[in-house]
Amino acid sequence: MRTGQQPAPVLVAVDGSGRSAGAVRYAVREARLRGSTVRLVHVAPTTLPEGGLWPSVGREVEDLRSSGEMVLDRAVSRTSSAAPDVEVDSLLCRGPRVGELVRASATGALLVLGRETRHGLERLVAGATTAGVVARAGVPVLVVRPDWREDDTTGLVVGVRSYPGDSELLAHAYAAAAVRHATLRLVQVADVGDLAPDAVEGADVDTAVAAGNRMLREAVRDWSAAFPEIPVQSTVVPGKPADALVEAAAEAELLLVARPHRDLRHPARLGRTLRTVVRTSGTPVEVVPLSRDPAPAPSSSSARATS
Repeated sequence: MRTGQQPAPVLVAVDGSGRSAGAVRYAVREARLRGSTVRLVHVAPTTLPEGGLWPSVGREVEDLRSSGEMVLDRAVSRTSSAAPDVEVDSLLCRGPRVGELVRASATGALLVLGRETRHGLERLVAGATTAGVVARAGVPVLVVRPDWREDDTTGLVVGVRSYPGDSELLAHAYAAAAVRHATLRLVQVADVGDLAPDAVEGADVDTAVAAGNRMLREAVRDWSAAFPEIPVQSTVVPGKPADALVEAAAEAELLLVARPHRDLRHPARLGRTLRTVVRTSGTPVEVVPLSRDPAPAPSSSSARATS
């Protein structure tokens, strides 16, 4: 029996298209793991866009809210029928999609987005929306392909850039592995940039790999002491960061990466690596926003008390 306050809901963006199908399925699975609810979020525009980007094109502007309500009603009905054991509610927003999804995300523990599969201008606009939300949200954002279904893939891959800088990411990853009874693979990429293949084995790369292995050993030592039941592997991979992470997670059920802390001096945008990983990974990608201060590794007793 659960005690205390119910966990915050898992939010999932729906737009009335098939792009949301995998995201809704993933959100339901995640809600079951967390013992939480699912909240379907739809953002209705305040003006009609050009180019057929919304299901409601062709309606009068006054009808956009009604169109949004219809999208949500259908999505709630389908989700409740497919997952009667999970409580489902909905939230209708109006305004710019990025800003409204970011605002809505503050009411949940996780926001799930469907990965863009369209082409041309529609892909450009929707892809910018995904990147904008991932860059600005204060909670983890998970991006999943439209055809995602639960399968036999196992294990979580975590892209670790620095330690203790990525301690919050590790805290999130260890907690996710604990609830899934999954293995963790910590991956650090020794960035070879545009080096030619015959230069990758050079002394500079060997030095970077050795430093990465030392860093990962320290991270595993600190965090595995609190989670001894979780099998952990660590690997340093020379390569281009985005390509290496996507390849490392190809057979995993989830890839977790960190979004660096942004202050007022830095624009809220994704770097090239994160943008590429989110756009190209066939594995669901969860982007965890970091705060200013790294999270200390817990003691074994405090980890057991909160798991």
